[in-house]
Amino acid sequence: MCIVRSLKYAKKNLCFIGLVCVMLVILNASFAHTQETGDKIEDLTLRLLVWEGYAPEQELATFISAVQKKYNIRLTFVIKNASNPDDFFNELRKGEVEMISPAHNLPKDSRYNLTTNGLTLPINLTHVPNYRHITADLQYQSWAMEDDAVFAVPVLQGPYGLAYNADILPEEPRSWNILWDPRYAGRYTISRDYYELNIYISALALGYKPENIFSYDAIKGHLLEERVRKLAVNAHSFWTGFDKELYFKGKALATSWRSRFPELNALGEKWRITVPQEGTTWWVDTLMISHTLKSNPRLRRIAEEWINYLLEPLVQTESLALKLGIYPVTTPALTLFKKRQGHSPDIINQNRLLENHISWKVLKTRSRNAFSLLWSEALRARAAD
Repeated sequence: MCIVRSLKYAKKNLCFIGLVCVMLVILNASFAHTQETGDKIEDLTLRLLVWEGYAPEQELATFISAVQKKYNIRLTFVIKNASNPDDFFNELRKGEVEMISPAHNLPKDSRYNLTTNGLTLPINLTHVPNYRHITADLQYQSWAMEDDAVFAVPVLQGPYGLAYNADILPEEPRSWNILWDPRYAGRYTISRDYYELNIYISALALGYKPENIFSYDAIKGHLLEERVRKLAVNAHSFWTGFDKELYFKGKALATSWRSRFPELNALGEKWRITVPQEGTTWWVDTLMISHTLKSNPRLRRIAEEWINYLLEPLVQTESLALKLGIYPVTTPALTLFKKRQGHSPDIINQNRLLENHISWKVLKTRSRNAFSLLWSEALRARAAD
């Protein structure tokens, strides 16, 4: 009996040993295959159409490295710079972009209807945890939302402000009316693309209340038409896109997206921002994601994480706001921003603009069309002059 029992145990042990051997062979083969092929890196491309300076090279490199570590994805950015608001709509329609940076008054503009026309997608805020740090007055605004979903995330903000060359104007101007002072005819530059902003400052200079400047019916008339015509006729030039230092050099006055001008000061011109008594209009640039990401969830998530990355305090402050002369949108970044500004006399005006400004409104179609016609007529007068 002992011999029989021993033989049975020996048979079972042999079967077990054989099974283990087979499993080891399979595991070794699998390991060898992995060693031979390695984990394949996926290549993805994220195409951005943004204002100049909104995709800093150093931050792109840092983010690309983080994506490769986290997802084993080799990410490539393709960056185009927008020159006027229509660019965003046109590139979305052609399907040639994954992200855009329109100002807050554009997503619900009747010309584009970006939140309802299927060209943009809602943003998953679980992938943008820094959204909670955006200042309360910029979170969950009507211009950013559709059906309780956020489509546009604020990323930067600033003025359509009045800048002056302190070497030419030793005293700070206090009113937009200085642009109509005969002494400065041919000595200032203004934006060409955002024609409605030139209507706004003309209306403010005439004494209209800030809440009325966005309605053509509230400000229409011969006085406004004449003001806008003179503004266009007497301008030295018009700048487009982001206002570069070359547009300002040698001028006495300018409208500007900025509140500080380090490049111009480095060239030897002392440009400063002023706070007109009538008020300064204000933009909030956002990031929106394109319909091209609808069937690409991995790239869509990466796009949302890029938005989150740009809301990091150091990125907001050092790489964007201080470099471009504009303002962050998150509370931690604004705190850091104020610490980094230093204590120059210009800081007082920069902070006054931040604390008291006139936010752009979404224009009704009638007002938009009327303002466009008014500016077109002013440009024709300039050409005929």
